[in-house]
Amino acid sequence: MPTPILEQVLKERVAALVGEALRTVEVEIRRQLDSSVALIQEMGGYIAGAGGKRLRPMLLLLAARLAGYRGPRSVRLACVVELLHTATLIHDDVVDQAPLRRGRPSANAQWGDDASVLVGDHLYSKSFAMLVRDNDRGVMETLARATVSMTEAEVFQLERKRSGVTTEADYLRIITQKTASFISACCRIGALLGGIPAAQVEALTRYGLDVGVAFQISDDSLDFIADQDRLGKAIGSDLREGKLTLPLIAMLDRAPQWDAERVRGLLKRRALAPAEIEDIRRLVLKHDGVEYARERACAYAQAAKADLETFPPSDEREILALIADFVVDRDR
Repeated sequence: MPTPILEQVLKERVAALVGEALRTVEVEIRRQLDSSVALIQEMGGYIAGAGGKRLRPMLLLLAARLAGYRGPRSVRLACVVELLHTATLIHDDVVDQAPLRRGRPSANAQWGDDASVLVGDHLYSKSFAMLVRDNDRGVMETLARATVSMTEAEVFQLERKRSGVTTEADYLRIITQKTASFISACCRIGALLGGIPAAQVEALTRYGLDVGVAFQISDDSLDFIADQDRLGKAIGSDLREGKLTLPLIAMLDRAPQWDAERVRGLLKRRALAPAEIEDIRRLVLKHDGVEYARERACAYAQAAKADLETFPPSDEREILALIADFVVDRDR
């Protein structure tokens, strides 16, 4: 199914099944961002207005429905995970000195690093306050494990960046802990809400992990081939930030030694010129780095769909399978 058609079908089916719940999540996010502190209010409104895919709350809501849950807690916990996710994005942009987020100036570009770190901390605090009010030990343990995993991966990624060496195994460890563990936690929380058998909880947990890895590999591939306006961030931003992602790692393994050594030399510089970034991008495409990465992403998406087979056919299962297809076929 071509990407625009798949995207439209997915939007329509998600809207029919959990559209109302997602709209309620948006309202709750804005309510949680309300504050008597003017800067929090201003930044909160800007951040909430940026929108985004809302993939994590969507997956939590769909997993909860697949597990048979229909109560109000799924909306509350979907808000928790989106606030947590937003906090990590704000902090990531500070670390990376990213100028754009979702096609607009990032929070740190608008208000500075100090305000961004503090407001990110505030969002973390708000999300955990909501989590405490929900008062489910299993849910709290799931998110605690995921956030510990994410922060460890951030430091490991920084360590690899400073060393100048990132292997494919290092990369997979980073994205599994940093991106996929949190997406997996969202799916696991939905499963826990339904009180389904342990084997099915683990199947949804694995589904989230596989979708998360596929999603991040696809995202990193788009950095080399996407339309900047549709992607909402500068093309080549990972290169500018000194990150070795799978397309680049694959190119370095496949390219002739002189090309690989030249690129490694460029990557050691503190800053790359636009022409140098374009040169690296050209080599990644020439030596099929993106093609290799997308093949790996597709394999993880197929594994995610297989994880769902423990559940009987349903609209929820079909949509979760469509999401697995979409995360590797999207263009933004």
